[in-house]
Amino acid sequence: MKKWLRRLCTAVLVVALVVAVVLLREEHEERLRRERDREQQIESLYRRIDEDLGDVDVSLSKLTAAASPRQSVLLLGDVWRSTGSAGAAMALLPLSHADSCDMSQFITRCADYAHALMGRVLEGKPLSDRDRQQLDSIRTACAEIRQLTGTAIENGDYLAADTVDLGCYESTQSEAAISEYPTLIYDGPFSESGENQAPRCDPGERISAAAAQKKALRLYPGATVTDCTYVPSRLPTYEITLDTKDRGTVSVSVTEAGGRLRSFMGTPTGNKNDPPSDEESEALKAEALGVLLELGFEDPAAAYAQYYQGVAVLNFAPRQEGVLLYSDLVKVYMDRDTRQVLGLDASHYCLNHRHRDLPAPRLTEAEAREAVAAGLDIQAVTLALIPLTQESEVLCYECKATRGETYFLVYINALTGAEEQIFQVINSSEGDLVV
Repeated sequence: MKKWLRRLCTAVLVVALVVAVVLLREEHEERLRRERDREQQIESLYRRIDEDLGDVDVSLSKLTAAASPRQSVLLLGDVWRSTGSAGAAMALLPLSHADSCDMSQFITRCADYAHALMGRVLEGKPLSDRDRQQLDSIRTACAEIRQLTGTAIENGDYLAADTVDLGCYESTQSEAAISEYPTLIYDGPFSESGENQAPRCDPGERISAAAAQKKALRLYPGATVTDCTYVPSRLPTYEITLDTKDRGTVSVSVTEAGGRLRSFMGTPTGNKNDPPSDEESEALKAEALGVLLELGFEDPAAAYAQYYQGVAVLNFAPRQEGVLLYSDLVKVYMDRDTRQVLGLDASHYCLNHRHRDLPAPRLTEAEAREAVAAGLDIQAVTLALIPLTQESEVLCYECKATRGETYFLVYINALTGAEEQIFQVINSSEGDLVV
């Protein structure tokens, strides 16, 4: 009897060991599969950036030989579209905000600059020598980025292309230089205001790395923290890398002061490029709004949207007492296939959001409407706090108006009645563009 029991126990133990080995092997293979998928996705994004910037190089090269305004506009349009595509790919890379911020801003500003030049050429103003010098500098910088991305693709070392010395844009650190570029193309008015200033947000208690990781894990329950790096900067953050079961590797950035969620980013499941229907747009906005409220963002209002490679980028402006705070914009990245939140960029919110002492308007809404140019059909009016300089904001009436098929945003100072700013809104298949 005892011999039989020993044999049975031995058999059970052997079976258990075999099962454990099989499970471990399957888990190992699954981990390897996820790592291969992640590497393939990253490689695909790097290849897309490389190809897009290659297209930029070709278009800029052709631009040097273009004599007619028509060809100049077409080529600048190609530059704008290619840099927009590269920027969308850049946003999807699983890099920390600190790693990718400079390159992402450079690519976005290239798109902005090309689009601004398109508008000037269409107005009958030819490209100046200074414009051509700037475009040559952009072409040189794009070549440097392509050299890094090409080396990264060849060696499989994708972190080697995180940063590049973009000397041709060093001058944009000054307020005067920034004003030469469109205030906004992709994110709505005033999205780049104050991007180089010191944080002006309400101070909060400093949190530990453990607390930051806990906050990141609330976004992805069941994930595993594989890295947590403290990044000292004008807005110190903890850059956290998570290994998730269903969304691969995700990067999360949490501020040290106040423990605010600065950013996170995953990878989309699809590759939709067609313009969204009104129903899809509203569904995406509703889902994004619900997530922002759940994450604690105060009274956000949907502003503008763009659509690239399976991703919808929705921009929200928080409100205080019903007044839009454009300096505090938040971007929400949505997966168009699943209609789930893919990522978030709350950098402006983390830098600027605080309670403002808002003045009472001296103008009525009716008086603001009268201050708008004759011939514009005003569709809606709302109060908004807009940045005038790196350090100052002013309360305005935002007047949404049309003239024929053209859509404008006119900002009337709510205290003086002055016409502070005018933007033209262009509706395209990629979303709302503001110039």
